[in-house]
Amino acid sequence: MTTNKRTAILVFFLLLLAVIGISSFHGVSVEIDDGYTGGLGGFTGLIFGLGIAAVAILFALSLTGVILTGVAILLCVIVGITLGAVALALLPLLFPVLLLVGVIALFSRSK
Repeated sequence: MTTNKRTAILVFFLLLLAVIGISSFHGVSVEIDDGYTGGLGGFTGLIFGLGIAAVAILFALSLTGVILTGVAILLCVIVGITLGAVALALLPLLFPVLLLVGVIALFSRSK
């Protein structure tokens, strides 16, 4: 395990212990269906809600990443098709140059 991961895990658990300490010393209460829940139930509800929020954020970011990746691939395909079409359109202008290069290469060969 790298030092950054170890530090991140340590900070997470220290923050978790701080939240547990704050909830045990102060009157933390969570409102659920117009009723206040405090103590361990309120803390559990808080952690459960934060977990659901974290999963929702992760899902939203991953879905956004997939959509942006698809758009980027589509744009690369469009640019490739456009450049290919331009190259095919300019190909007749290249034939005289290719013929000249071919003739020079044919007659400049040494035996």
